[in-house]
Formats: sequence, C-alpha cells, structure tokens
Amino acid sequence: VALKLIVDREDEIKKFKKEEYWTIDAIFSDFKARLEKYGTKELKINSELEANDILEKLSKTFKIESVDKKKKNRQSKPPFITSTMQQDAISKLNFSSKKTMSIAQKLYEGIDLKDETVGLITYMRTDSIRLSNDFISSTYKYIEKKYGEEYTGAVKKSKKTDNVQDAHEAIRPTSIERTPEIVKQYLSSDEYKLYSLIYYRALASLMKEAKVEQTTVVLDNNNYKFKATGQIIVFDGYLKVYSVYEKSEDIILPPLEKYKSNVLTSSNITKEQHFTQPPPRYTEAKLIKEMEELGIGRPSTYSSIVETLINRKYVDITDKKFVPTEIGIETTIKLQEKFSDLINVKYTANMEKELDEIADNKLIWTELLNEFWTYFEPKVKEAFDTMEKNQKEVGENCPECGSPLVEKVGKYGKFVACSNYPTCKYIKKEQREVKEFGTCPECKEGKVVEKRTKKGKFFYGCNRYPDCTYATWNKPEIKE
Repeated sequence: VALKLIVDREDEIKKFKKEEYWTIDAIFSDFKARLEKYGTKELKINSELEANDILEKLSKTFKIESVDKKKKNRQSKPPFITSTMQQDAISKLNFSSKKTMSIAQKLYEGIDLKDETVGLITYMRTDSIRLSNDFISSTYKYIEKKYGEEYTGAVKKSKKTDNVQDAHEAIRPTSIERTPEIVKQYLSSDEYKLYSLIYYRALASLMKEAKVEQTTVVLDNNNYKFKATGQIIVFDGYLKVYSVYEKSEDIILPPLEKYKSNVLTSSNITKEQHFTQPPPRYTEAKLIKEMEELGIGRPSTYSSIVETLINRKYVDITDKKFVPTEIGIETTIKLQEKFSDLINVKYTANMEKELDEIADNKLIWTELLNEFWTYFEPKVKEAFDTMEKNQKEVGENCPECGSPLVEKVGKYGKFVACSNYPTCKYIKKEQREVKEFGTCPECKEGKVVEKRTKKGKFFYGCNRYPDCTYATWNKPEIKE
C-alpha cells in the first residue's frame, strides 16, 4: 500500500495541469503588502493583462484602513513517538529512517559513560506520548531551577486513542539531568545530534507555550485592499530551548497605528507571475507521516517498509523524494488488477487493527488467519494462472525462432522477449531515446545523458565515456 501511495501521487503529478496566476505587491521602506481584495471581493488575477489593468488604476499612496493586533499562543509539540522521531530526524538531521532507528537502538541499549554503561533514552518503538510521573516531576524541577517557574507548562495528552498500544512511554531521555552537553564527549557526532533532538523535544513538551503578538494591517488604494501580516514573540516559553529546531516566523511590522488617518507612500508596486504546483512527491518523512495518519504500519515497521521499497527497486530517490520506477509502477498496476480489494488503505488499516486485537487477546489468530487464507489462496492461484498469459504482443516476430515477441516485466522493468521462453531465450536489445541535459560540467565537450546501471537504476553521465568519467545520481535540469 505504501508503494501504491507513491504511484498514485506520481499519477496525480502527471495529470496535473498548471494554471497561471499573478500577484501584486506594494513595497514600503520596511515591509510589503499584497493585494487581496477589491472592496469585499477576493481577487484572482489570471493573466498579465489583468495585472497591468489593475496597476494602471493604482496610485503610489495608500490609506491605512485598519491595524489589528492579536495575542496567540504557540504550543510545543508532544514528546517523540517512533514516527515523529523518524520524520524530524529525516527533515532536521538529514538521517534516513533506517539510520535513525540504528542510532536510537544504540542510545537505548547503552553508552559507556566513564565507569558505567547507561541507556540514554527509553524504548524507541512506541506510539504513545505518555511520560512517567517520575520523569514529569524531575523535569518540572529542572525547568524551575534553570529557567524559572514561569517556564513550566502542562503535560501533553494524546488526542488519538485508536490503534495506540501504549505499551511503552514516549521516546525521552532516561534522565533530564543528563544534558546533551554533559554526554557529548562519549557520543559520536550522529549520536549526539539524535540525542539532542530527543532530549530537547521531551524538555520542550513540558514547558510553557510561547506567546506571540500578531499584527494585521489592511491598506486601501482606490478600493483595492492590500494586506500585510507580521508577528513577534513576546514570551519565548518552550522556544527558550527549542528555537534551533523550529523556523523563525518573526516578521516585524513598524508601529503603524500613528498613521491611522494619514497615508503611506509605496516606493514600488510590483507584479509577479506564478503557476499552481502539482502535489509534491513523498519524502521519506512525509510518507511515514501519511502511513501513520492512515493507520498503515506500526512503529516497528515504518523503517522496514521504506527499506523494502528501495531494496526491491520499486522507487528511486531524486532530490530526497520518492519516484516510482518502471517496475514499481507495473507491480502496482498488476496488484491493482488482481488484488484491488487487498491493496487499499482501508483494508490494510483494518488488518493492522485486527493484529493489534490479537496482541491484546481480543481475537484468536488462527481464526483470523484461516479466514484470510481461505479468501487469499484462490486469488493467488488465479493471478499465477492468468498474469503471465496477459503478456502483450508487440507486433514483431523473434529473429531466432519466429515466435511472436511480447512485452514482459522483469526485476528491473519492462523488456521485450520471445514468447517461446524457455525454449527460446531471445531478448531484444533496448533502444531508448537518449535524453540530453546540457554540456558536461567536467570536460566541457560532451553532453550529459541519461544512463542505466545493470540493475536498472538511472544515473546521468558524460556521453564521452570512457574519455570523460563524469557521473551523478541527481537528475540535472534540461538545458536548452
């Protein structure tokens, strides 16, 4: 099902039709505002012609119509569970889920600190955000002592109850007194990075929320309404320890209230062309998040699911995003044809739920397995009997035995071969259009072209090989 998510997303991207739109911004000395409405009507600018028409109606002067200030709270996140730890390690530390779990395992099993071996974190395969009372108590004391009583916050409670096993606590340091700086000398660079991430996430989860003041300004120009929004942090709260892991959202607007009856003059009013974007391909972090939200997989399986997709060549990774390979797409199509009722999100999530019920002794495993196998076995037999027979003839005959040539799907994708296999083992040599990606950056003479390894993985190299050995896994932009 994880593969189907990736293939379905790729299909969405291919079918996506981009739409043009334009934005208009008014630039002031220390901020900018964007055109949003005409009167009370939302504006959508579809062409440069429309943008130019609006620009002609605008003057350089803007009246401040309103200045609205609101206080908002910015909450810290709960301590890590397996999936959120993997997602943050992928996005913030550039670790894979496999590497994350391997390092977490070492931190859990124990690190040599002077004369003793100490487990630095709790068990790393969990879907519960629960913290022990002892840890909460010791952490509150630590926060009060180091930052002050005003920095202590409420314990985070889970909003999710379905499928949460709660056999283990959240992932947290075994002692809040064992700070990353104290143990740094005993850890490798990667161990230190992951331990810091886990430590400060757990600490921040028990700290007070940050307080933010948000200012929204509406400017009027001949009934065209421009809006600017900014915010500043007035109390840092949990950001005292966690700001390094969160993007700063501070956009400071000048004190505009004093201009309420006056006007501002724009130094420039600009137009800019944009195009709507297709849904993005899944990164490893986004795929794990999607699986968790859909109820697919468990803390112990997220990493192995991703590894299976990669190891079986169902996906390539381009710019840290999953791109389904030819074999991955074909596998999904075939499974959809023969097992559509089994490879869907609802069925998989329900199966995960039933497996949890077996673990809780609410279901008898033999009964569930018997019910599944009675249904599954004939479908597998039917698939084996018919799938190979559905090979498509390509309209050519085998040059060696005269039998029709057919399109087949192998370990590394589609290929054309003799239908009389295994008596005849003829395979047609692949002839593919060569894609060029501009001049080779190394030799400056050859062209960068798409190539394929013996195992079917695409890479990009100079067409002057072996005279030039330039090669890269990253797909270059096509240059005219």
